[in-house]
Amino acid sequence: MKIPRGRGALPENYPNGFLDSVIREQRLKNDAELSRVLQLAPSSISKIRHGRAEVSAEVLLRVHEAFGTPIAELKRRQSSGSTTH
Repeated sequence: MKIPRGRGALPENYPNGFLDSVIREQRLKNDAELSRVLQLAPSSISKIRHGRAEVSAEVLLRVHEAFGTPIAELKRRQSSGSTTH
């Protein structure tokens, strides 16, 4: 499923800004390391990066469990496209 962009849709930098903020905050090297820590297939992160998959509730939960980031904060970042916390 292609992620909608444009007026009234998700922020332009989503989901890359979201993924980049997690990688930067946790001092990870790259998407491959993120996928290992979250126990997701690298292709799952790639699909999210390229707009072929969404940042699902499962991914948010895995980020929360791996790093202790509150779900509310992750959802805020997700909805705002924030690259910082």
